[in-house]
Amino acid sequence: MGKLSIKSEIGKLKKVIVHEPGTEIEIMTPQTSQNLLYDDILDLETAINEHRELTGILKLHSQVYEINDLLEQTLADQNQRKELLLSLISEVQASEHLLDKLMPMSAKDLATSLILGVEQQKDTLTKFLSERKYALPPLPNFVYTRDSAIIINNYVLTGSMANLIRSAEATIMRYIFTHHKDFLSDGFYFNEVNGFHHNSKFEGGDILVLREDVLAIGLSERTTSYAIDQLVEKFKTKDQVKHIFVVVLPKERAMIHLDMIFTMVDKHYAVTHEPVLLGDMNLGVIHIDLSEKLSKIKNVPDIFTGLKTVGIDLEPVFCGGKDRLRQDREQWMCGANFFTMAPGKVIGYGRNTKTFEELEKVANMPRLEASDILSGKINLKDYDRYAVAIQGAELSRGGGGARCMTMPVQREDVTFD
Repeated sequence: MGKLSIKSEIGKLKKVIVHEPGTEIEIMTPQTSQNLLYDDILDLETAINEHRELTGILKLHSQVYEINDLLEQTLADQNQRKELLLSLISEVQASEHLLDKLMPMSAKDLATSLILGVEQQKDTLTKFLSERKYALPPLPNFVYTRDSAIIINNYVLTGSMANLIRSAEATIMRYIFTHHKDFLSDGFYFNEVNGFHHNSKFEGGDILVLREDVLAIGLSERTTSYAIDQLVEKFKTKDQVKHIFVVVLPKERAMIHLDMIFTMVDKHYAVTHEPVLLGDMNLGVIHIDLSEKLSKIKNVPDIFTGLKTVGIDLEPVFCGGKDRLRQDREQWMCGANFFTMAPGKVIGYGRNTKTFEELEKVANMPRLEASDILSGKINLKDYDRYAVAIQGAELSRGGGGARCMTMPVQREDVTFD
């Protein structure tokens, strides 16, 4: 089916990776949720039902892959299994004796165990006295597949995760992209597994491929300037990315990634949290120009002004409309975090009513309920443009939206005007 290719945020979707939340999210308590990077504890049944609305709509647009299945298929090969397990054991400094316990397991059971967590055996006094419950910790954040790997053009970039509890996600994705037959690429931007400076942290929610040669990257609490510097040097070697717009984000929980305040939904529209990108909370945008032999770095007033200089003319669609109270409320509920399935065809949380109204008014994208589509009440073929509303009261409490929960790996190319 061709190589992996992501040359925009909006090209018609061909392949996407998701992960349905499982019992790994039920390890959280009100006392531990923040350490596990959640805003609150979630009800699993409700979260699953909401996520299935998302995947149901995605399946009408593209081929959908589930992390559990991909991991199981990767673990079926004994050599790949051993390499992956040794990498995961090393990351968390678990005993290599754990390998003897895990290697004989079936691929299906092992894949499940790696996501749900492998409990620490209390077989020594030190382990018995230790507060450490898991030899390999659960992965409750894997539902946010966006962060652990990114396809930029035809190359794979696995995340350098800001928090140790998420590092296993990037390691797993690296093995999947290395070995799985459905994910052929031109290779990795970093061939070295640990090719980053210890201060170089970045995640996929901060990296937006706006055009083959143009990226927007959030400078956030999850993505550092050291990482961006290293990425720039790698991009130079591939000679594809020519312009990077670095958006400085407030260090606030609701804005941990750039895609929480800015997502492109069509050739000429982007859903935007106005106060940060255009208003009184704007901390600045830096244009890194790689189009000439010597890189140029300069400030630009805002992302929209900067993008116009490279031929991308976007009109903002305000998350929450024009009322500041609604803007703040809906941004908190991932109201700017839409996922684009094709130009002018997007999906997001229906609870953000003012944002959906703006999409219809400004970008001519009428609201359609996912439940009506999946029940057959609405036929998507009757619409050229639309914004699909999914239930998200539970999932949004985890701190991520539709873009966060999707890792696109193949899109059709888009010709920009």
